[in-house]
Amino acid sequence: MQATSVTRILVWSRGLRLAHWSLALSSIGLLITGWLMNNTSVIATTTTEIHYMLSALLLPALLFRLYLLFFGKGTDHLSAFEPDLHRLSQAWLVLKFYLTLGKAPLPKWYSHNPFWGPLYFVLFFILVLSSISGLMMLKDVALIGNLSLQALHHLCYQVVGAFTLLHILSVFSHDLGGSGSDISGMINGQRIFEVEQSKQYHASKSHSVEIDDLLKTLRK
Repeated sequence: MQATSVTRILVWSRGLRLAHWSLALSSIGLLITGWLMNNTSVIATTTTEIHYMLSALLLPALLFRLYLLFFGKGTDHLSAFEPDLHRLSQAWLVLKFYLTLGKAPLPKWYSHNPFWGPLYFVLFFILVLSSISGLMMLKDVALIGNLSLQALHHLCYQVVGAFTLLHILSVFSHDLGGSGSDISGMINGQRIFEVEQSKQYHASKSHSVEIDDLLKTLRK
């Protein structure tokens, strides 16, 4: 007979969480100050200074996250995104959850959300473009060929703003409709998993769960 137990596993490393929250807070701050700089002339000077300070936080956080992406281990590394057929089928189930406004069930996954995972690469690329265009404008470079750096920077602003809003909404919807504790997981590093076990094994007072066994459960 099968029974279900709940286990907590450390999924997100301290370095990844540090990079994530540094990018999140600096990006939100940059979005707010960027809008204020162009729409409130009274405090434009103050918001411009804050904008520059926040960019000084975003740049090292972005470089650190890119380092982890290519040279990190476990879920830090890009190999954790696993762009295979199984994850593609999971991505469709996540999208179906959104389209039905949470009525369809969420699939189970171990680390990165199968729908948002590939979009992170797009976000990192946009953040790199935004950083480069911002730094070049500080050097009074306005054009690269026929490309306006101000227009490029504003486009990046719009993409990051849309991504941030949708990402926040989706994470809250996951916590409401799923059981993976996405929000607290990115704070303490641990996600909650439901694991099917035999009744006899489940009845023991304490036990550990092997990662391979957990991944087999998530692929059912």
